[in-house]
Amino acid sequence: VEDREAIDAGLRMGPRYFSTGEAIDGSRIYYNFMRPVTEPGQMALELSRAKALGYDLLKSYVRQPLQAQRDITAWAHDQGIPVTSHYHYPALAFGVDGMEHIGATSRTGYSRTVSQLGVSYQDVTALFAASGARRTPTLFTASAMYGQDRSLVDDARTKALYPPWEYAKLIQRAEQAATGDNSIAMASLAANVAHLRAILAGGGRVVTGTDSPIDFNGISLHMNLRAMVKYGMTPFEALTTATRYAGEFLGQPLGVIAKGMLADLVVTEGDPLTRIEDAAAVRYVVKNGEVRDLKAILGPFAGMKTAQAEPVRMAARTPPPGLWWHDAAYVEAGRAACCLDPFCA
Repeated sequence: VEDREAIDAGLRMGPRYFSTGEAIDGSRIYYNFMRPVTEPGQMALELSRAKALGYDLLKSYVRQPLQAQRDITAWAHDQGIPVTSHYHYPALAFGVDGMEHIGATSRTGYSRTVSQLGVSYQDVTALFAASGARRTPTLFTASAMYGQDRSLVDDARTKALYPPWEYAKLIQRAEQAATGDNSIAMASLAANVAHLRAILAGGGRVVTGTDSPIDFNGISLHMNLRAMVKYGMTPFEALTTATRYAGEFLGQPLGVIAKGMLADLVVTEGDPLTRIEDAAAVRYVVKNGEVRDLKAILGPFAGMKTAQAEPVRMAARTPPPGLWWHDAAYVEAGRAACCLDPFCA
């Protein structure tokens, strides 16, 4: 809320800002910023809070009872707010508006939308195409492409804006991709994109998303777009997932250049419709009709070789005995991701 109000008031430079707020979940949560619903009457309070804070989207997470997910969806639609989940079944029957990830954390212990090899079968594709629910793929295995494409890793903007510890993680990921066997990851990535192509061919919609900061902020979006093109989507189709379809999903006049739409644009060198990598070669940003060049955007960061920041130090504490999910190694591993794939660790 603070970020959005500061940007809208012109006190801070930033993009047009949309927010989901915290995900609403059942009694046991995975991430500590979620809203666990444990008491009778609490759901009504959580939804009124979401309305008061101006959520642009509601996320119903993985341990909601099915009736609660149905109720959340009905309430949100009455308020004009879209709802997403990690489930497609039976959520699509409730009218849920989209699903994050090709396959994701669930209470079943396995994904119902993708196999272990990254394949999504015809029934899943058909349900998304027929329902109109948006698929937000978060192609984590696109990071395997850093082995052949380090352009964003070595980009001066990345070095200037990433805090040192995050940039060190990015370098480590790129080195892993350059030296490891990426065949399984790349095959999975190809299967993921084949699923997206089939959804689009069936008249469905895909909205690009990356799950950052679990994946790398900013650059992961471009790696997702590059992966889409590498495995068969046209640059136009890939760019549409990040522009037109995103604006449609939010019900906002964004994502296309037309009379009556908001004047939010990026101006790049080259031609992203021919070479998708040129989408990252941004030279000007137009927000609400105001033109800013890179010098104005980067400001005091422009001359930095690396961002100057210090990480927050966690206070030491002794966990209760006997609870495996409090084990130090498990907690540390869980800070990065909610899965065991080495490319989203």
